[in-house]
Amino acid sequence: MSATRSRKTRTSPEAPIVLRRARGRLRVRRPQRETSFDLLSTVARDGIDPGMPEPSWPSGDAAFLTAVLRAQRVPEPLVQRISAAIPLSVPSNTRLPDRLSEALAICVDFGRLEDVLNAPRLFLAGPAGAGKTTLAGKLAVRSDRPSARFVNARTGRPGGEARLAEYAETLGLPLIDAAGVEDLAAAARLRHPLVVDTAGIDPTDDQAWESLRPWIAAADAMPLLVLPANVPVEDALIAARAFRALGGQHMIVTRFDMVRRVGSVLGAAMEGVALVAVTVTPHFAYGLRPLTPDVLARRLLSGALDDARWQAPAA
Repeated sequence: MSATRSRKTRTSPEAPIVLRRARGRLRVRRPQRETSFDLLSTVARDGIDPGMPEPSWPSGDAAFLTAVLRAQRVPEPLVQRISAAIPLSVPSNTRLPDRLSEALAICVDFGRLEDVLNAPRLFLAGPAGAGKTTLAGKLAVRSDRPSARFVNARTGRPGGEARLAEYAETLGLPLIDAAGVEDLAAAARLRHPLVVDTAGIDPTDDQAWESLRPWIAAADAMPLLVLPANVPVEDALIAARAFRALGGQHMIVTRFDMVRRVGSVLGAAMEGVALVAVTVTPHFAYGLRPLTPDVLARRLLSGALDDARWQAPAA
């Protein structure tokens, strides 16, 4: 009877030996430890340093970052644009997130959260279940204007009225019910800051988006596209295109902390919609954070590399 060592086993001599019988011979195996690596050291490494997690990742820095974008499901045309903008000649102490951040700043539009919070009237639009009503509460809290009003604009199917009323009561803010465009126009004439919540629409329905045009005009408000981080890339592209046709320019991403891959929302950026902020908790009173090239670069890297953090399914 012969004893052979598995060629795939490479552990230290101190590891305990396990004997197993297979196909008439005794096989000697040592327990294998799972490969692990520190994300921070990986993304901060120089291109010539060892320690890449798997040979499947390209060795060159630019190629590695391009592979990260594809792993995050960023639309391929945008992958090509960002990849071409990644700086090639950089100081030796430049980290990978910094290089990706610089390329994102060139290829993707980013807006300032302060500009949104200071807008006198905001008009939230997006798919059903995207978190518009919760975002309305976050915006009202962050704007810190006691004279603000919530508006429930009945632009389509009813929904979210009870939750919006609960937020208004908790924050001590008036709630205006706008059953029609005329009601919304009358609320806008009061010259109070308004946060207008709307019913969810099918992101691929062009007519549904077009139906929002008179409501936006009546509110004389800044349109704000609300998309969840797990929206399909095709829906994100169509929604952003329709939103831009309405004159909208700013977007906030919800559920940013609930999914691993967030590349699909970058599809909206291909249509010229500026990324402004993200929500990282369902609680309405906090969790609204600015989305900058630096934040997005690190999020793309962590989502592509750190599997354990994203084991929970998206809600």
